[in-house]
Amino acid sequence: MLKRLLGAQWLAIGFIGGVSLLLNVFIARRFGPEAFGVYAQAVTLGAFLAILIDGGFGKLLMREMASSTPALASHTGDLHGLAFGHALRVMAIMALLTVTLPLPLHGLTLLATVAAFGVAVMSSLSLAILRGKGRLVRDAASQMVNRTLTAVAIALALWLGAHAPWQILVAQAIGALMFLAFLMRGVWIAPRFRVPGKVYAMALPLVWLDLATLIYFRSDMLLFEVMGVPMTDVGAYGVAFRMIEAFLLLATPVSLLLFRHFRLNADLLRDAPRWRIVRIAGMAGGVGITVFLVSLMTSGWFFTAAFGEEFGLAGDLFKVLSLMLVFALANGVIGQGVFALGEDRRYVWTATVAAVFNVLGNLLVMPVYGVWGAAWMTVATEIVLGVGLAWTLNMAWRRKLNEGVSA
Repeated sequence: MLKRLLGAQWLAIGFIGGVSLLLNVFIARRFGPEAFGVYAQAVTLGAFLAILIDGGFGKLLMREMASSTPALASHTGDLHGLAFGHALRVMAIMALLTVTLPLPLHGLTLLATVAAFGVAVMSSLSLAILRGKGRLVRDAASQMVNRTLTAVAIALALWLGAHAPWQILVAQAIGALMFLAFLMRGVWIAPRFRVPGKVYAMALPLVWLDLATLIYFRSDMLLFEVMGVPMTDVGAYGVAFRMIEAFLLLATPVSLLLFRHFRLNADLLRDAPRWRIVRIAGMAGGVGITVFLVSLMTSGWFFTAAFGEEFGLAGDLFKVLSLMLVFALANGVIGQGVFALGEDRRYVWTATVAAVFNVLGNLLVMPVYGVWGAAWMTVATEIVLGVGLAWTLNMAWRRKLNEGVSA
């Protein structure tokens, strides 16, 4: 069963990663570094907007479908509709702001970003239910259908001559809307716009955790605009970072399985030695070391061959960024252990410290070192996060051990 679930998820990720890589190659070659830099910034902004549109309901749905929290037991059946209502309300507010406020990105690009990522979030809310119920094979198949529809829409836009980021994002939104219609066929959920305060109280910490994580992980793409970093360098950095994200996606199925397993067995780690988690984290870090060593030998020719000579800088940046995989993959495992021991709030504080460290560090180094400073700050931030998570795990384990001795 485990091999079947992991196999299905990795097949989906391999398919999605391969299709996404091809799309990025075609988009980068069509746009060039400068326009691709704008596109990369829009995608990064979309990731921030997606967290607000999601409102923590994605994690909440997955958690409650796995095992209902007593405080939310009376709302479990309404969560999907409440999530849709929240998403639609936030999307409407964002769309209104994009046409009324003077914002740095082009208005059409912002509107297209809200549409593309908003519809994608509404689909992900339904997929969260499948994951919470452990139906990872169907989830994997649905992800591949989603990527196929959005890829076809984007490819068609490129074939018709799309030359601006907003046109690609509109095509992505159309593909995502087609997938949502496919996913909800026959079982449409009516949005409920009056969300009880109790539900929001449960969702708010999850929103902040996602925001803090995204800030330390991707704020550099938005700070480039403020710091005046050349857009050609931003485009190269964006290409390199998209490849890093592809590797991180490969760890997602393991995280999903760990989450569900620990949720269903909340006391599993209460008596388990911390070294069990550390050993798994070490194995994950070993995978990161392998990627880093291979990148030292291959990334230079790979990026120029795949994306063109204009993106030669991306290969050099990837060598630095791949070093962060050593820590990011290990942190993912330790983070699951922290959650399993009920240390959600400490995780939030740790992520917040990492986010502040990343933003302040980038503000200091970007004016002097540009994209190179951002790359090294990404590595340093993962180290800071790892130290915080390891300390939290150690303290939690000691507390559980003392509770067991006292009992």
